[in-house]
This record gives sequence, structure tokens and C-alpha cells, in this order.
Amino acid sequence: MNTTELEFEKSLIELENHLTQLEAFAQEHPELDLTEGIDALKQNADVLTKQTFQKLSRWDKVRLARHAQRPQASFYINALLDEPTELHSDKLYGDDRALIGGFAWFDGQPLVYLAQQKGTNLEERQEMNFGYTHPEGYRKARRLMQLANKFNRPIICFVDTPGAHFDLRSEEYGQAMAIAENLAEMMQLRVPILVVIIGEGGSGGALAIAVGNRVLMMEYAVYCVAPPEACSGIVWKDKGEHAPEATEGYKPTAPDLLKLGIIDQVIREPLGGAHRDPEAAARTVRRAIRKHLTELMQMTPQQLVQQRYERYRDIGLYGEDPVVDTA
Repeated sequence: MNTTELEFEKSLIELENHLTQLEAFAQEHPELDLTEGIDALKQNADVLTKQTFQKLSRWDKVRLARHAQRPQASFYINALLDEPTELHSDKLYGDDRALIGGFAWFDGQPLVYLAQQKGTNLEERQEMNFGYTHPEGYRKARRLMQLANKFNRPIICFVDTPGAHFDLRSEEYGQAMAIAENLAEMMQLRVPILVVIIGEGGSGGALAIAVGNRVLMMEYAVYCVAPPEACSGIVWKDKGEHAPEATEGYKPTAPDLLKLGIIDQVIREPLGGAHRDPEAAARTVRRAIRKHLTELMQMTPQQLVQQRYERYRDIGLYGEDPVVDTA
């Protein structure tokens, strides 16, 4: 079994391997008609995959969101955006490779993109801090937000981080302030902000580039106030052993958050997850971005700011009368 596979994928991958071997054998022996057997095996593989993924627990979906082969932000940027031009540095301390951003085009529309990434191999993961963003990354993102506002370009954010970096250096370099300034900046930007959570949306580290007019979420992504292991440590005083129970309790999956009004759309993934067919996943993301960006581009700057403000003021109201702001 490949070390990147999850245990519930093992039987599916074994069946697909048998299918691949049978198709190769059929090509080597054209005198044998194996069409019926191959079609039956394909149908069995689809049925087994559907049954398996219908029974996934919330903890299984957390692990899918962290899958080592899951498409990362750089894949979606190259697949969806034209002529992406990355900008570097926060112009204060340095550059953070865990958060990238720059200028690009989408369907002929110039825009600014922001994205978090974890890296696809050990060297990249070390360079990108395994997706944990430093203050330099958030300040770089804020600089790009300001450029988008200045040149009237919409912003697309691809979110995928376990959280903000939590080492001593990050605190000394103003991690909390960098995140807070981003939240304040995004609330008042006069351009459309479209957020797509493609993997992990961890805590304030994700929210620092996720205050959007619309927030979309991949089917097997997660978005939460803290990683399940951290919640387990807080509630059970352990080292993460109760992470599955914590996940069931605070419900960080896309269907849960859609019901709560935290996100606006669940983007369906290919059968078996985005890592099984990244190109198909990219096509689905493209359609979702096109739909929501087209709608947001019809709104005035004042409407965008007001809609974003009301969106976040309404989160957390459960059967309560809305607060009337008379200021």
C-alpha cells in the first residue's frame, strides 16, 4: 500500500489496479473479447467508490483534506488563471513561500490572486513551512489586497493551511497584528473578494485571507476554528487521541458549514476526491468561480462592502433577532 493512501482507499485502488492490468492484457491479446468483463469491473469500481465515500466520517474527510496527493493552490493557479505573475515579499522583513500571490487573468478579467500552499515534496514543504503562514506572508497578502483595491481588480483567494505559524519568531514579528490588519483590510475593500477553500481552512491562519463576499468550499475540504487535534487537547487534555470525536462535535466539513451559513457553495469533487482526477476538479472549480465572480462584478463598490459586512455580522445568529446598528 502506498504510504499516501488512506485505509478506506486501499480496496478501491486494488480494484483499479486489477482493472488496469485487465485492460493491458486485453490490448496485448486482441483476439480475446474482454469488453464485458472490463465494463463489469468498471461498474463495480464505481459502485464500491460511491458506497465507500457515502459512509465517510467527518474525521475521514479531515484526512482527505490533508491528503498528500490533493491538488494544491499552485495547480489551480496554473490550471485556471492566465499569465499568473507572482509578486514577492512584504517589503518589510522578507518573503513567505507558504503564501503566494500576484496578478493574473481569468476569462479575460484581470485580477489579484492569493493562495496558501503546503508543498508537494519534502523540500517544498520545508520551504513552505508545511503550509503554516508567517507574518511576512499575511503582510504580503495585505499589500496585494491594497493593490487590487487601487487598480479595481477582484481578488480570488485559494485557502489551504493548517493554521498560522505559531513559533516564537512569528509572535515577535507580529503574527497577531498581521492577521488582525488583514481582517480589517478585507472588510473595507471596494472590490469583489471570492474565497475558495481547497484543503484545510485552519483557524485565523485561514481567515486572514478568507473574508470574502462569497466563500466556496471543495466537497472534502474542512474549515474550522482549530485543528481537531488541538480541540482534543483542549477538551480531553490529551495529545490528540480524541481528534475523531472532536471532529464529530464541531462539524468542520463542507455540508455542515453550508447548513450553518458559513459558506455559500459546496464544490463537488470527482468520485474518490480531487486527488483522483485533478483536471476534473479544476473544471468544476472554474465553473463555480465563473458563476460567482460574474455575479459579484455586477455589484457596486458600496454594495460589495455592505454585503461583506452584513455577511459576517449575520454569522452566529441562531433564532435571535438581528442586532440593529444605529451608529
